[in-house]
Formats: sequence, structure tokens, C-alpha cells
Amino acid sequence: MRWLKQQHKAILVIRLFLVAVFLMYGSVKLAGGQYYYGDWTMSKADRPNEGLVWAFYGYSPFYGRVTGLFELLPAIMLLFGRTSLIGAGALFAVGLNITVMDFAFDFPAVKYFALFYTVLSLVLVLHEKEKLSVLLSPPADVNRRATSPSARAGA
Repeated sequence: MRWLKQQHKAILVIRLFLVAVFLMYGSVKLAGGQYYYGDWTMSKADRPNEGLVWAFYGYSPFYGRVTGLFELLPAIMLLFGRTSLIGAGALFAVGLNITVMDFAFDFPAVKYFALFYTVLSLVLVLHEKEKLSVLLSPPADVNRRATSPSARAGA
């Protein structure tokens, strides 16, 4: 029983940590930060890898703001029990994209932070495996579970 309480505390800490991280990153992008917006000229010789990447993503301010929303909205969803699985799944997808990008463009230590956030998101998704199995089950299986005697008894 004690382990169960500690497990729930750990999951809560992970959720709140990811909320803080992705609220910050999403807000920065929505406010127009991180990417290079505006009129600029650069060559590969002028900028390291990350400069070119941020300039490419900033070429479209709309895209930059949308990526901020894709980080901000799932983070908010983690705050509520009913939407935490969807939020964790969305953050896993977003985090996986960021991790692949960071490793592909060989960003320095940041790539390991992104990998850490992605693994934490996966931990949250796997923690909700019962909800996930219902979500991914065929409708007939879900109906059978709902009408079984153990479901009616509240087990």
C-alpha cells in the first residue's frame, strides 16, 4: 500500500514537471521567441546548426506559434485527470519529434533533455495502460467489459 502511494506521488511529480517544462517552451514560442522571425540573411558558414534550424522554423511565424500550441495545450491537459492520458500521449508525440530533430541536427546537451522529457511522457502514457487498453480495444470488447458482472459490481 505504501508503494502505491509513492507511485502516485511520483506520477504527480512527473506530470507537474512536464507541465512546467512544456508550459514554458510553449509560451516562449507563442510569444515569438526561440525561432528567428523577420527579415534575415544567413549562410551555413555564418551560423551553427541550431541557428539554421531556428531560422527555418521561424520562416513561418504561423508554424512557430502552432508548435507552441502543440506544447502548451497538452501540458494543460496533464493538469486534469480526465485529459491526462491524451495530454501525455500528445506530449510523447511532440517530445519524440523534438528528440529526433535535436539528435538529427546534433544539438548539444539539449538533445538529452528532450530525450528525458520524451521518456517521462512515455512513463505517463504507460501508467495509464488500463485506460489505454480500453481506448484501443474494439468496441465489442469494450461493451463486453461494461456489461460483465465484475464491471457492474464496481470491481
